[in-house]
Amino acid sequence: MKTLSPLKASLFAILASSAVFATTVNAEPMDGGCDFSRSEFHKGDRMMGDRMEHGGRHMDQGGMHRMFEGLDLTDAQKADIKKLFADQKAARADSRPTKEQRLAHRTEMQALMTAPNFDEVQAKALMSAQQEQRQAQAIERMKLHNQIYNLLTLEQQAKFKARFEAQAGKEPRG
Repeated sequence: MKTLSPLKASLFAILASSAVFATTVNAEPMDGGCDFSRSEFHKGDRMMGDRMEHGGRHMDQGGMHRMFEGLDLTDAQKADIKKLFADQKAARADSRPTKEQRLAHRTEMQALMTAPNFDEVQAKALMSAQQEQRQAQAIERMKLHNQIYNLLTLEQQAKFKARFEAQAGKEPRG
């Protein structure tokens, strides 16, 4: 039985993990809604333990909804935040790759992993495209957070900053 060299084995492991990440990147994003007050912000949503359930998926915006708890948002602020989330969700839907594009990407990944000779240049190109997509998504998330923060009053912003700094001192989950 022929064994792989350590270099080939590690490259194969990287490619296999990137295939998993590719499916994560191309998976449908979670609902953009967020429950800030835990009361009437999402009428009709069902509570599942400590998280909201939207269409069978658990919503946890990285703790973002918890960060806005206790800020006593006005109805106008809640409506504005809901609109921001709806706008972001629509933008994500517009920029989401088509089914054909996702299938083509998956086919490229499989062809690369099953080729008799590994093409490192092609692998780097595929990985670079994934990283650019992830970076663009992260930037859009940060923009949304900034827009929401700027909807807050000065008092709410001070409370938010204090809560954010307290969270920064804690060990990250996972």
